[in-house]
Amino acid sequence: MVSDINIKKPNGHKSEVNETRPAKAGRMRLRERRLRQGRLGPRRSLFRSRLTRVIFVSNLIGLIILLTGSLAMNRFEEGLVNAKVDNLRSLAATITTVIGEQATGQGSSAELDIEGTKQVLRGVNTPPGWRVRLHDRSGEVVADTTSLDDTISVGSLDPIISEIPADPIHEQWRDKAQNWISSRLNDLPWRKAKRNNLRRDLRGDVRQALSGDPVMGPRYDEEDNLIVTVSLPVQRVQHVLGVVTVESNDVSGIVNAERQALAPIIGLAILAAGLSSLALTLFVTLPMRKLARAAELVTRSSDKRDAIPDLSRRRDEIGDLSKVMREMTQGLYSRIDDIANFAADVAHEIKNPLTSLRSASDTLRVARTDDQRNQLIDIIQQDVSRMDRLITDISKASKVDANLARETAQTLEVGEILHNITGFYSQTRSGEGPDVRHINGLPEGEPVYIRAFETPFAQVLRNLIDNALTFSPEGGEVRVSAELKSRNGRDRVIISVEDDGPGIPPDNLETVFERFYTQRPKGAQFGSHSGLGLAICRQIVTAHKGRIYAENRIVTVSKEVTGARFIVDVPRQRPRPNK
Repeated sequence: MVSDINIKKPNGHKSEVNETRPAKAGRMRLRERRLRQGRLGPRRSLFRSRLTRVIFVSNLIGLIILLTGSLAMNRFEEGLVNAKVDNLRSLAATITTVIGEQATGQGSSAELDIEGTKQVLRGVNTPPGWRVRLHDRSGEVVADTTSLDDTISVGSLDPIISEIPADPIHEQWRDKAQNWISSRLNDLPWRKAKRNNLRRDLRGDVRQALSGDPVMGPRYDEEDNLIVTVSLPVQRVQHVLGVVTVESNDVSGIVNAERQALAPIIGLAILAAGLSSLALTLFVTLPMRKLARAAELVTRSSDKRDAIPDLSRRRDEIGDLSKVMREMTQGLYSRIDDIANFAADVAHEIKNPLTSLRSASDTLRVARTDDQRNQLIDIIQQDVSRMDRLITDISKASKVDANLARETAQTLEVGEILHNITGFYSQTRSGEGPDVRHINGLPEGEPVYIRAFETPFAQVLRNLIDNALTFSPEGGEVRVSAELKSRNGRDRVIISVEDDGPGIPPDNLETVFERFYTQRPKGAQFGSHSGLGLAICRQIVTAHKGRIYAENRIVTVSKEVTGARFIVDVPRQRPRPNK
């Protein structure tokens, strides 16, 4: 057995598609299983979330700046190389001058004094890591400070250690990390190209210096160690007798020491950025994901009213969002329940006059006398009027929320509102019906304001006054008054509408505000009240952050009920001072 379902196409047309009931039931079971498992449609993974990426990227910006700053060590290295070149050139110039003066012979027959040159080099105080070499005209090394040092150091030997202790674990890891970073930096293409362009060629530098051109600058040896070298020709007058080469290999050590000093700071920065990103992900992204999943649960299932997690303990915007979403969810479900109950109540209330109409119309066909027919016609007209009144009031009740959403709250003076409304009823009074009187209980000379929607709030007062007029006897009086009261340190405006009617049964003081509740005074026409007026009043007052309730006017001595009193309690609005 098959059932037809309509699937709407994107272009707005519909096509008939047959689907078997077992397949439909299987799809429903799959959906329910996905709901129970929490997989509510496609969801991006945590690290594919844009918010997570923004958190990590924003935290890495500072780290990138720090790393970029560490690359500024290249500038430091360049400056150090330039300073080192100046020092080496100054030393080489001094040495070449002294050696040139000690050379023997004149003109083209001049020769280097090898022994005197060695004495000069022995007297040169070279710092650690510096080296001075002298090359003759053929480019061969005739003197080298590394082989001329005949200093003998005398001292005690260190004690014999049977086993060399291993470095601490953290130092081993630090050395490994530094070596790994250094190797990766050295393997960068542009650094490789730089080393290849500055590869050391000592013989070539010596040949160039022998031609009379000084050679100086950074060089890299076979092991990629940075060496700063200066080669100057040794001259006697205009004749080149040899070349003095001064080298320094301590630049790399100085730069590496500076980089190593930055390594702990960079490590701490990486750790801080990682922890900060993780913390923001845990405390921002994950709660947002939970709220999103819970919101989807609420939209897909009617039994998930409490699915929104309670994060109100968090004193931040996410806690506020959780609280507002929970309140919104409860409000939406309450509204859904109210709509369902309202629909049921409307069906019940309309069914009564419809039943009466059907009965009267059926009886009208068999009526024998004119009096019977006229009586049945009157019943039909009363039922039609009752249905018209019900439909009108139901329409008003259903539009209350929409009207409140469209209107803008204003600062209204209470005394002026009550005076205008009671004046309207006094002017339109007809016959011997009850009168409406305004009793001013507010402070004299001090206007009292409330923040309210003008039209809906006036509707509340009209409904209460109309209700009081209905239950008041002829010659009676409806009194409308307002006063100020303080509660919990805040001023409240208390507006009361009281009548001289029979009062309200004690058990019905709360139920009178329910929809379609009616209590008719003796002699009142059936169906003259829809039972929605007081329910609309409570709905509007609640929207004003106030409350409305009813009580009986009772004589203290005799405990006799002399009428009913409806009280509207709303917050007072302090007007802003004029600037």
